[in-house]
Amino acid sequence: MAPHSSGEHTTFGILRTDGRATADRLARTWTEEVSAHLRHAPGFRSATLHLADDGTTLVDQGEWAGEEEYTRSFLDNPDCERLRGIGDWPGVDVGTVFAGRAEPGIEGPAAGADPEVVVVAIRHLAEGAADRVLDLLRESAGWKKSFPGFISATPFLSRDGTLFVNHPKWDSDTAYAAWMRDPRIAEGQEELALLETAPPEYLRCTVIAEITASPIG
Repeated sequence: MAPHSSGEHTTFGILRTDGRATADRLARTWTEEVSAHLRHAPGFRSATLHLADDGTTLVDQGEWAGEEEYTRSFLDNPDCERLRGIGDWPGVDVGTVFAGRAEPGIEGPAAGADPEVVVVAIRHLAEGAADRVLDLLRESAGWKKSFPGFISATPFLSRDGTLFVNHPKWDSDTAYAAWMRDPRIAEGQEELALLETAPPEYLRCTVIAEITASPIG
């Protein structure tokens, strides 16, 4: 298993738009605002914007040094008012919002490669099920860490343990397709379904923007 992510507080937000034009405008504004304000904020580490295959759904991921830094530098920061208001635009609906921490993940043979396919899989867990879900991930590490084209999978868990996000990456569409055909994936999904309170949200994406904190000094 790979070590914990460096971020101590992670957020994911799903933004569903009414069409590609709105999604493109939202992505431009997101990039402008994160570059101008958020990347200079204390405690900010990185922000990644994903575009789902439907061309209209965006997933924003933020990494912070801690929850206090996130609150102070984003939620309470007047410079981020325009960025916070994106979800109120006409034609934009805010979906599931996640806040929590990274758990130990899995690295594959393509670790370090630029991803061509990224998945954001959100699962709504029954109370007390989080430990078993993480156990299932650990149990699958043996074959996943040698799967051709697999880069990594990082799991994230909400503070109350009822929301789980898995964030796997592959270096090509071919590798992703082979992964999805593997019968061990279907077996794992069946086990996970027994621990959920609602159907999972599964978004196959590409990364369209990634912004890291500005250098200090």
